[in-house]
Amino acid sequence: MTENTIKTVKIQKIINECKDVKTLVFNMKISKTENYITPKPGQFVMVWVPGIDEVPMSLSGCDNNGNWSITVKNIGECTNAMYNLNIGDYIGVRGPLGNHFKLINQSSKEIFLIGGGIGMAPLKFLSNQLTKMNTKHTIIEGVKIEDDLMFKDYFQEVITNNSEVHYCTDDGSYGIEGVASDIFKEMVNKFNKNDLSNLVIYSCGPEIMLFKLFQICQEYKIEFYASLERIMRCGSGLCGLCALDPLGLLVCKDGPIFNSETLKEIQDFGKYQRDFTGKKIGID
Repeated sequence: MTENTIKTVKIQKIINECKDVKTLVFNMKISKTENYITPKPGQFVMVWVPGIDEVPMSLSGCDNNGNWSITVKNIGECTNAMYNLNIGDYIGVRGPLGNHFKLINQSSKEIFLIGGGIGMAPLKFLSNQLTKMNTKHTIIEGVKIEDDLMFKDYFQEVITNNSEVHYCTDDGSYGIEGVASDIFKEMVNKFNKNDLSNLVIYSCGPEIMLFKLFQICQEYKIEFYASLERIMRCGSGLCGLCALDPLGLLVCKDGPIFNSETLKEIQDFGKYQRDFTGKKIGID
């Protein structure tokens, strides 16, 4: 079996994360004889809900027993169907797909995980792996209002591992008032200029936020990685809906993780995506 083979799996656990967001846990080790592929932080899966649709979903976790998790926000027809699944229901899963975050285990590096909304899902997976490696990191989670905050209980455990968690809300209802990119820039300004080369930023969330973080990192010459989201029909490079101009890179095959050097060559970044017809539309 390959990563593009659909496996039918049973939902084994459901976790209510926050308003309109749930984590679904399922086991991908169907048999002892199969070619099991362990996913890495930043990779995604194509999830098929019978009778509805197949959509890409970032992985928010994986353990040594083959239990994978996806974190679903109820925003569309297919995600609504996933959100309303029960323990014991079945879904089809294809993956892991795409590339992954480059893990760094160096005490000299200052690692930041910066996300917004459902973009915190792959960063939770990454945080878990960094914690297992005893790698200190700083998390910045930005949302509109307090009810949108995810993984607070999990990140509370991370704090005990010499790491830091900073929350910010647009309305100031929890944590720092403001957006994640502004909070990050304030932190950057506290660093000695000679130390900025030691910073490494991993990010996922709304592309407007990612673009602002990218601009900050370009200004200060900080190493930067972003997970991009695009409409996908296939997840295997066939439909072309996730193409990025002018390089022609595909988010499903060449991403979803891109570094600064690639992002600065992508004219679509922060500006355009494609709809289901392939037509370019502006990013809000």
